[in-house]
Amino acid sequence: MFFRLDDRKEPMKFRNNTAQYMLIGGFLSAIAGWFWQPVALGALAVFLGFFSMKSEKGAWGIPVFILGVITMLSSIYR
Repeated sequence: MFFRLDDRKEPMKFRNNTAQYMLIGGFLSAIAGWFWQPVALGALAVFLGFFSMKSEKGAWGIPVFILGVITMLSSIYR
């Protein structure tokens, strides 16, 4: 079993439209998590925010990621 150190794999990138749909979906699921199933919908927002960071507008995934974490943590105080 050999490993080559000079192999460069291209990172996974999403198209711009796909990332926008992920950002909108993550944002909407985080807001819906405030009213119903905060852990599941917050986790969905975290995953969508994380995966949308792999696009050209990936910086917008950070607020969605944080909003999903806050949504999951809000279930502690209910």
